[in-house]
Amino acid sequence: MKKKLPNTTARKPAKAAARTRRSRGRPSASKGLVGRHSIIVAARQLLEKMSPHQVTMALIARKAGVDPALVRYYFDDREVLLFAVVENILADWAPRPPSGTAPSDQLTNHVANMLEFSSRVRSMQRLMVEECAVAKSPAVRARVRELNAYAVDHFAKMLRPVGDATARFSEALFLHVAVIGMCEFFAAAQAMILPLAPKTLNATQVAEQYQTFMQSLVLDGIRKHLRPTDGRH
Repeated sequence: MKKKLPNTTARKPAKAAARTRRSRGRPSASKGLVGRHSIIVAARQLLEKMSPHQVTMALIARKAGVDPALVRYYFDDREVLLFAVVENILADWAPRPPSGTAPSDQLTNHVANMLEFSSRVRSMQRLMVEECAVAKSPAVRARVRELNAYAVDHFAKMLRPVGDATARFSEALFLHVAVIGMCEFFAAAQAMILPLAPKTLNATQVAEQYQTFMQSLVLDGIRKHLRPTDGRH
């Protein structure tokens, strides 16, 4: 009597169906349980060492140790993923509160926070300007505008109403741009700045002196526009 062989033909459709069902859902990670947050962290780590335009979806997937399909499962496209990195950076940031309620105290504190932030997260503004602000996604562009408009409005509330609201908003916008520019360039140009600094100063001391200089420069430049409630003249 011949030994009956297992019916492998009948099993093939079941396996194929299982593969079809898996392809419609969440792709499996190739290394442990990797979720949305882990992918964002991987992208952020790459952005700390590379220019934003160099960071591709495939590179992010490789860094996270997952199939690129898993990245696409969580993020519709690269723009959405990069802006998720922006929001992750901002969520991790814990700015120091101002030492007083006067506009000059708030402005002095803001300059210190921005300088510290720019030195710690050097990819932030390039990511915002080169990628998110010019994104094809209307939702991403709208969120970028919302974040920057919030910062400009914060400056506008510090300033005394000079002329109409449009003029005050313009001054606040230019102040926002100036502070970012001064902070970003200092953070990015350390290789040029430090060799020019006095040999008696280390990098931390140079940064502290630059912060004091910036605060004085900004405050002296806009002191006449600060609200009258500020008692410092």
